[in-house]
Amino acid sequence: MSQSLQQNYSSDTIGLYVLLSGFYASDGIWQHQVFDKVKIKRAQQVAQQLGIEHLQDRVFSSMSTGEQRRFLLGRVLVHNPQVLVLDEPTSGLDISACFQYLETIRGLMSMGKRLILVTLHVHEIPPEIERVVFLKQGEVVADGDKKKLLTSKKLSSLFDVPIKIVEANGFYQALPAEF
Repeated sequence: MSQSLQQNYSSDTIGLYVLLSGFYASDGIWQHQVFDKVKIKRAQQVAQQLGIEHLQDRVFSSMSTGEQRRFLLGRVLVHNPQVLVLDEPTSGLDISACFQYLETIRGLMSMGKRLILVTLHVHEIPPEIERVVFLKQGEVVADGDKKKLLTSKKLSSLFDVPIKIVEANGFYQALPAEF
């Protein structure tokens, strides 16, 4: 899932076709691709699971960024993967869409999906994630328990800037610390 993929779909692609394109890992559907009733039904089930079934006949390019992101997530979910790898999944989303997306991810995790999340934004880390890995200049500099690593001191050191970490309900937020 990427922002560039989001922009690769033709202007007349509808939501259902985005979901179906996941079966062939393509950025659209093409004449040589065959979608039997089983694949179509699976795509519709995923749309319902993500709460986007009412958008499946709508043109993808006319959807909000948050709606498009959910379709791209659905494109992956048609295969029912056990592990999801997400790279800054809420970038470009407004607060409402960000919260909705995070709630979707948490729901998938509660159903047994495992998540590898790559992010620079601690607010994207769901409470269910217990382990974090810090990378700096391409090298692992810390690996361990989230509660022990997501501290003001450790994140200030990681980013070389004074940071204050606030935790509420299992979510973390980074704020500028006093210099």
